[in-house]
Amino acid sequence: MLSALLHDDPHSVGPYRLLARLGSGGMGTVYLARTAGGRTVAVKTLHARLSSDTALRSRFQLEADAARVIGGRHGAAVHDADPSAPMPWLATEYVLGPPLDDAVSVGGALPAAAVRVLGAALAEGLEQLHGSEAVHRDLKPSNVMVTAAGPKIIDFGIARAVGEVPLTHVGDAVGTPAFMSPEQAAGLEHTAAGDVFALAGVLVFAVTGHGPFGSGQPTDLLYRVRYAEPDLGGVPPELVPVLSRCLSKNPADRPTTAELAKTLVEGVGPHRFADVLPDAVLREIARRGDDVWRQPPHRLPPPPPETVPDTVPARPGMSRRRMLAVTGGGALAGAGLAGGGVWAWLGSRGGTGGTDDEGPAKKVKAPSRLWTSLIRCPESRGEVRLAGHGLAVPAGIVLSGINPESGEATWQANIADPWRSATDGTKVYALREHDEGGKVAVWELDPTDGQPGKPLVELSAFAGDEPRNQLLCVVKDSAYLVARAASGKRWYLVAVDLRAGRERWRSPVEAATDRYEPPMVSGAVEGDRILLYQADSFMHSLDVSAHALADGKKRWSNSGPSYEKLPSPLVHDERHVYLGDKVLEAGKVSDGSIGWLFGDRRNVGGSAGEARLYGSPALRDGVVYCTEGDRGIVAVDAATGSLNWLEKGLTGRRLNRDVPPVVGEKYVYSLDDKGLRAVDLRTRRAVWTYETTATVLTADHGRGRLYVREERQTFALPLA
Repeated sequence: MLSALLHDDPHSVGPYRLLARLGSGGMGTVYLARTAGGRTVAVKTLHARLSSDTALRSRFQLEADAARVIGGRHGAAVHDADPSAPMPWLATEYVLGPPLDDAVSVGGALPAAAVRVLGAALAEGLEQLHGSEAVHRDLKPSNVMVTAAGPKIIDFGIARAVGEVPLTHVGDAVGTPAFMSPEQAAGLEHTAAGDVFALAGVLVFAVTGHGPFGSGQPTDLLYRVRYAEPDLGGVPPELVPVLSRCLSKNPADRPTTAELAKTLVEGVGPHRFADVLPDAVLREIARRGDDVWRQPPHRLPPPPPETVPDTVPARPGMSRRRMLAVTGGGALAGAGLAGGGVWAWLGSRGGTGGTDDEGPAKKVKAPSRLWTSLIRCPESRGEVRLAGHGLAVPAGIVLSGINPESGEATWQANIADPWRSATDGTKVYALREHDEGGKVAVWELDPTDGQPGKPLVELSAFAGDEPRNQLLCVVKDSAYLVARAASGKRWYLVAVDLRAGRERWRSPVEAATDRYEPPMVSGAVEGDRILLYQADSFMHSLDVSAHALADGKKRWSNSGPSYEKLPSPLVHDERHVYLGDKVLEAGKVSDGSIGWLFGDRRNVGGSAGEARLYGSPALRDGVVYCTEGDRGIVAVDAATGSLNWLEKGLTGRRLNRDVPPVVGEKYVYSLDDKGLRAVDLRTRRAVWTYETTATVLTADHGRGRLYVREERQTFALPLA
């Protein structure tokens, strides 16, 4: 998706009229632009504040030279450049397609034939680059664009000539740790053989969805790259020999790019690249092509005078662990220029921008209730669940069916713990109650009376009498649960095929056993992974992990922030998991590293001394919304972390940071100490407040309803 231009972005660069943002990083910004004749291009610029740095200007010139060498067949064709301009810029072909990591996220791991064709084309492109005595040094999935005509290598920001004197200090490890070569990780010379090593890592990712050395902290990755054997689990057997050879620790043992291309092509023969791509990837390519010709988003107005729209790369005072995560490990051992590549060629990594401010919002009367239902709300996990023509509502010691039009109860099921039930948006599922003993069983509840039918699956390997067994979610006839083994105390994440009535896989997980709590806060499927929130029962810190849907293998795990009250809904999209605490944080779904941080050292008003400054987030249409201190709602671009807007004119309120906002077409709704506040999305000002002590808000966009839950009652308001 394209992101709106900011108020201070230039209107043109050289002869190119800017239309939208494609992405922005610590070093520069990438724009979508057009010529007077209608040609669409991507324009990269170096931030003006960095233009006096001669080393960065030299890197910019090197990037332009390397891009010209690789040409338009294997890279983004260079149309024009002016490295000596006050704000250096480079205009290239706008590549119609997603980066490889996005393609895998959308369509899953690529089939072996597609990976062979992909690898052969990339090897040919690298061979062309190496023929000019240059090396890439930062080949990774996000630097490979997938188009219908074939892959293209981009981002030559840290490329350099073989044997050239480095522009950073000797011994610096420059690049991206997960896809570095061992010699690069050691700070030694990275030759063409190093690019072959990185290419093999890219191909492992393409065919399995994970890199050859896993994920985690940059220092751990650097160690595994240098000393550990690659993880080739999931790689088709016919590809293991050639990829193993490419991943040899000794550069002399690796094949040349020409040898690699020949070996890969021998397995499939000539193919058009589009013929071997999954349909989902082809649809994504078409969607991105269509987006280019849509009306670009309106330029954003200036932010309020008291705010500074700063996304956080690494800043002084930030912990080393956080700094390394933000830069993807690119700035290691004092290298301040790399950041995983000077340039982030981000494709369409924008979000939906704000709208023009057209003056103060008129105060309007708060809406009347559509209905009220006198059912108790549990202290936690009380979210209203959408289930086809009805609602499933945790209500004290039961799960209650509610008619969304009238609020009348339609059924009750004896499910005491809300973590033992789930919906797929249409049907309601639950685990057999623990006091019935026997095997763990998954039921489908009858939509008319809430009674369970015949078990869809029974799992004798797990303890049916364990009250903390948890049904995380149900997606496409697959249920995902966490259950304790029938013998011993080991806990497992379990995938179940409900249609076939059998277990698909299990994966061991750690689970707290010191008190009566479910093992996970929540879980949700995103792309080819299931994301888990897990809480430390004493510290209330939140750990986030990802497991592969294919086999349950853990792909990554990271420690998150601490909360006084743990958030229940998992807020995520295909790129990021979003968390609010001292800052608003976006963690990458692909590997768990930090995509961006927002809010470090911002003025958040009178709550600056409190532990939690940013509330639980909500996500809609490419924008993340949450409370910021006691200043009001803040809206942030989901792709880049840049500020879209901040609520205006709010004073004298204590904001609820535990309950995420709800976003409608006209208003964003948020709780504070005076009730439910509706903020006009056009003017960014509150227009009404509904007095309530609610602790849960749930949106029903299909019916235009906002469900509000207090301790002793639930009611519905119109969702505007």
